[in-house]
Amino acid sequence: MKLQYWGTAAAEGVPAIFCRCEVCQEARKRGGRNLRGRPNALIDGVLKIDFNPDTYQQSIRYGVDLTELRYLLVTHTHSDHFYPKDIFMRRKGFANYRGDNVLLTVYGSDKVVEQIRPAQESKSMEGLLDSVLLRPFDTVQIDKYTVTAYPGHHAPDSGPLIYGISDGERSLLYCHDSGPLKEEVWENWKANGTYFNYVSMDCTEGATPSMSYAHHMNLARDIELRDRMLAEGVADEKTVFCCNHFSHNGGNSLYDEFKEIAAKEGFIVSYDGMEVEI
Repeated sequence: MKLQYWGTAAAEGVPAIFCRCEVCQEARKRGGRNLRGRPNALIDGVLKIDFNPDTYQQSIRYGVDLTELRYLLVTHTHSDHFYPKDIFMRRKGFANYRGDNVLLTVYGSDKVVEQIRPAQESKSMEGLLDSVLLRPFDTVQIDKYTVTAYPGHHAPDSGPLIYGISDGERSLLYCHDSGPLKEEVWENWKANGTYFNYVSMDCTEGATPSMSYAHHMNLARDIELRDRMLAEGVADEKTVFCCNHFSHNGGNSLYDEFKEIAAKEGFIVSYDGMEVEI
């Protein structure tokens, strides 16, 4: 299973869209892996995770024809993860189809389905868009992938879900956006003997020593999550842990600095375009 990160920043991007802080100025100067777009990813060129305002440009950058996209898994409705206006561009008249139309099925919480339903029910989108409601702890088969939704610890009105995804041989946890996980998630993992080969976790606040905001993570919280996963048997010494989803306001948030800090704690660090064989 191959995971490609298309965007690895928080909502503002890095450099942030209207910011002149030291981090943003340095990111503009250095370029490369220090430049981060809004967050989303793609598995095996088949299963898309999130669809934000940067998706169009990212699809061109990474050579992916979105007209062939059939499966979209949405974590929550914040616009840096879900921008349905661009999905509505699939409608006839805005997009000209040759041959068979490709049905795009969007999977997500009730908040996601609420946002997509008006377009889904439009005559101009007939045969082009569908949706599947996922509730916490639902499991669904998407192509060859078994996907389980877990409640994210994030803004409740955005319908936050995080996802366990398995192709039958390897499994990953895509844990964005979320603060420290709820006990019911741990109980579910224990009851089901869940195991992950790869864990992508929120690190919005970077190396900031401490944080009071409950709905995101920093490196210290990532370490706590990793250590508990190891202790609970949800992961082991072979599991790869990756820090992802960075804000320019986080401590040591530039890729060049943060990768060294994270490596000392046993983490790899995402960057836009990074491909990982799980």
